[in-house]
Amino acid sequence: MHKNNDSLIEESERGEVAGTPGAEATEETADKRRAGSRVSARTRELREFRKQVFILLFLTGFYEKAEREPQARLYLEDVELPEETRERIYKRYAEIAGKIGSIDPMISKASQGWNLHRIGKAELNIMRVAVYEMYFDDTIPVGVAINEAVELARTFGTDQSHAFVNGILSAVLKNNPQEEKPKA
Repeated sequence: MHKNNDSLIEESERGEVAGTPGAEATEETADKRRAGSRVSARTRELREFRKQVFILLFLTGFYEKAEREPQARLYLEDVELPEETRERIYKRYAEIAGKIGSIDPMISKASQGWNLHRIGKAELNIMRVAVYEMYFDDTIPVGVAINEAVELARTFGTDQSHAFVNGILSAVLKNNPQEEKPKA
């Protein structure tokens, strides 16, 4: 007796077909798998922080230099986060903006053949956040900075942005070993 594909799919989803993924899975092992994929509250908080910093860099990049701070403050007024968090976001934004003169040459060198003006604004600002974290923030491991940039690129970039960002950041790291952090 042969089963049709629909009944096999239904049985597989319930974990009843031997030899299919999940056949031996009990509710307990499924819970353990789901728990392993959960993101901690601290990780979610840091991702939101990083996302807001990126958004500030992206948005203010469309304004003249004199207008950037007021526009950043105006944006942050509407962000539903505690005042302390908004101030930390603004502080990080200002720190990155102040280091763009050191960050952009690193990105430019790594993006052989790509003038910074040709790189999408989302991708460029995602990489600015990551390079800042890689070289100017000792609390964030380099791998985390790169991985989080790739995730931001998946969210805010095009279909190929994540690969582009990953490649450029890997080249930045290769060109600028951690021991040779740029001068502040």
